[in-house]
Amino acid sequence: MLLIFSKSLSFSLRPSSGSDPRRAFVELRFVLEPQDMVTVRGGVLQLDCEARSDQGVPVIAWKKDGVLLSAVVDERRQQLSNGSLLVQNVLHSRHHRPDEGSYQCLATLEGVGAIVSRTAKVTVAGKSRRSLS
Repeated sequence: MLLIFSKSLSFSLRPSSGSDPRRAFVELRFVLEPQDMVTVRGGVLQLDCEARSDQGVPVIAWKKDGVLLSAVVDERRQQLSNGSLLVQNVLHSRHHRPDEGSYQCLATLEGVGAIVSRTAKVTVAGKSRRSLS
């Protein structure tokens, strides 16, 4: 069973026989969450995320517009060792905006559950057009 919570997680686990009753609570929280960003076409986008727990190292994954991202799908996107999401050569056109949208970080602790970060809105700004007078 996987439990998903928003922001932070701290709950009681039933101790198994022979376990230490002092370790009845598990802490899982975000230390750093993604922030709203404005970037430019062709630029680099970096969204940061870091989570901590007293029961191990959380695994970080990313969602865009509610869908889990996979590094295999798009070679421009990669997850850094610190959990940050890096998007190189940001794409943006009138009808194709694959990098613009809502991003969330998902921190999972195996056997315990997961937490979901705040939603960060990414906007791709177009280059300004100057009118010739």
